[in-house]
Amino acid sequence: MNLILNIKKHWLIILIMLIGIAFRFLPLYDYEFSHDELSGLSRTAYPNFFDELYYGVKIDAHPALIQLFLWVWVTWFGYNEVYIKLPFLICGVLSIWYIYRFAVLFFNKNVGYISATIISLSFIFIVYSSYARMYIPGVLFSILLLISLFKIIFLQNIKTRDYFFFALFAALCAYIHHMSSLFAFVCVGLSFFYINKERLKKYIIFCSLAILLYLPHLSITLYQLSIGGIGAQVGGWLPPPRINEIYFFIKTLFGCGFSGLMIMIVFALVSIFTIVKNKRITKKQSLLFWIFTINYVIIHLYSVYKNPILQNSCLLFSGTAFILLASSFFQYFNNKYIIAFSCFLFISFAFQNLGKKHLFSKVHVQEFEQQSRIYLDVEAKFGKNSATGIFASEEFFVDVYEKKYNKSFNHITIYDNAYGSITKLRSYLSSLKQPYIVLGGINAATTQLIKEYYPYLYLHKEDYFSNILVLSKIKQLNVDVSIIQNQSTLNSSFNIFINNERPLIFYKDSMYYSLTKKDLQYPFSVGTSLKKIELQQNQSLVIELSYKTDSIINIADDKLCLSISEKESNAAFYKSENLKDYFHLGKKTHTLYLELFAGSDFPSWIKCNMNVSIFIDKNKKSHYDIVNFKVKIIDYSPTRWTLWN
Repeated sequence: MNLILNIKKHWLIILIMLIGIAFRFLPLYDYEFSHDELSGLSRTAYPNFFDELYYGVKIDAHPALIQLFLWVWVTWFGYNEVYIKLPFLICGVLSIWYIYRFAVLFFNKNVGYISATIISLSFIFIVYSSYARMYIPGVLFSILLLISLFKIIFLQNIKTRDYFFFALFAALCAYIHHMSSLFAFVCVGLSFFYINKERLKKYIIFCSLAILLYLPHLSITLYQLSIGGIGAQVGGWLPPPRINEIYFFIKTLFGCGFSGLMIMIVFALVSIFTIVKNKRITKKQSLLFWIFTINYVIIHLYSVYKNPILQNSCLLFSGTAFILLASSFFQYFNNKYIIAFSCFLFISFAFQNLGKKHLFSKVHVQEFEQQSRIYLDVEAKFGKNSATGIFASEEFFVDVYEKKYNKSFNHITIYDNAYGSITKLRSYLSSLKQPYIVLGGINAATTQLIKEYYPYLYLHKEDYFSNILVLSKIKQLNVDVSIIQNQSTLNSSFNIFINNERPLIFYKDSMYYSLTKKDLQYPFSVGTSLKKIELQQNQSLVIELSYKTDSIINIADDKLCLSISEKESNAAFYKSENLKDYFHLGKKTHTLYLELFAGSDFPSWIKCNMNVSIFIDKNKKSHYDIVNFKVKIIDYSPTRWTLWN
């Protein structure tokens, strides 16, 4: 009877928990390892603690806790996806419960229902719950730190254990991610403006304990901060943040499309209505506001002036404070309005997750598992030794699936010498006898090169994190050829110059010109506005140049270059390929490919009306002939990296 009464009393939070569990655990046996997960697992192979700490942790960009946990965990369960991901899925479920507990303790159940629903059903929290990485444990520890901190500041009766848990969770936040470490630091700093003076002495003692717990890791942190980052200007991939980046993070929390926008509008209206009606913001709300705001501002400014680090994942920890703040404005509403709004959130998030994002069919599909499966399918259909593969990965990634499927793949990886050099890659491709080649995550320019040897498309499979091609030497009837066919874009919108003065007359989409001893350093250039090319985000612009020469000496120091810039300013993007890398003995005509992928920077380039320039940097007064020049737009990976859009 008591059980039935408890269920009736707490039915809404039980429902929220059950739905959150379902979204996380229904695909349990379909989860695949992502690149980051496999990268972390590849560093678990060291035989002792100190080797793991030095070689497995220090070279990574993250603190030690999760890497050391995985190092122990794989000794018990191996590299099984279910067992590896299970602790992180549990952390995701616990995050739902503890954000509810926080809200009930410091606001009321209404706030608990709303905040728990967001953690339970928001797409970003579901996705990160399935990753064996530091993000969802960091979310859990951030919530637990907030509970301990708010107890010390706002509750009447507290115990020594509350101080101890505060120190423990602050240290755990610092050990799990540098941005959750920042979150803990900001929480502690702000707390001195709110804490009762009578508790200050004991609080400082336990703050000191948290620092002592973190001190063993400090040398690793300082080393990691000294080795650079993931910003584009230091050779990484992440661009500086947009001015309104905070809007896109909040949009990601509440979801995509019209339903996500409606959720944002409702939260904004409720917040404004409550503030106007009550004419105040409580101390608890102000502390949550400053925790999120200061974290965001520090990360944003660091990303602008030092090195880009601002990503959705970095904001998840302080994002818990934002969710609690946004939900806190619902504390004054009637219970029936809370139930109605909770139902609206259920329907909206379910529609986004299942209808828009295809949570169970696309989100958990990863490149390396798919490439391995497709490789096996090709061999099963066409016979043993009918396929080879190029994996865009470390060798460890392939080893995981060779052991999983008890199969040795005929392959090279992106880190092989054969792949690292174009000459060696051509030599490797020309030696292959297999009629099929399976490619995973290979860029558009390299795919064009491989097409010279495998010109026909057998299969193309693409998801958020997976782009698999099977090319063949045998002519196919496959009608899905968009991935290897392309739209030539060389037309009258291009200004083509020889010797910096003569416009070139070209025929259709190709050209011929002889570079003589009289040519200048930049004898050949092609330029136009990016807007005129009609390139779209997530497409690739591939430059194809074929040239004739009898000797590698003629092109020893020459480069084909591509630059994106505003007029008379430093290039926003620059890339080049050495002509000599594409030279191969026994042939008089050689072809090279140069690629521009229209990634996250591309919209800002278009907005600034930047120009694209393609030119030859000719350092020797030698002679050779350009026999073909093409500019192609390839719809190579339209959905890749669009998960949060």
